[in-house]
Amino acid sequence: MAAITDPSAVLFANTKIRPMADAMAQSYFTAKSLVAEWNATSMSTKILNTVDNIVDGSAQDGRHPMTGAQATAIITRAQEIITDYEATSSAKLNTVMVPAVNTQSKF
Repeated sequence: MAAITDPSAVLFANTKIRPMADAMAQSYFTAKSLVAEWNATSMSTKILNTVDNIVDGSAQDGRHPMTGAQATAIITRAQEIITDYEATSSAKLNTVMVPAVNTQSKF
């Protein structure tokens, strides 16, 4: 097989593909961290899946208010990311991890 040496291709791989792989891996590892903490702290007993607002100062600083149901939906999305990446012997996660360099969780 011939090596890919075209400078524009190499630049694209290093400035677009690798950062995208990093973002995808970080999303997965952050989702793992989030769901683990949600479960370990029984947060679903504190942030109920209701339309009640979480009073987090958003009314004062201009952020959109967030309900318990909206927060719970984010946990569901995180679980979906984990399930998707780990399906079929972690096939998707494995493809992301090869070009990724900075894979650490956001928290």
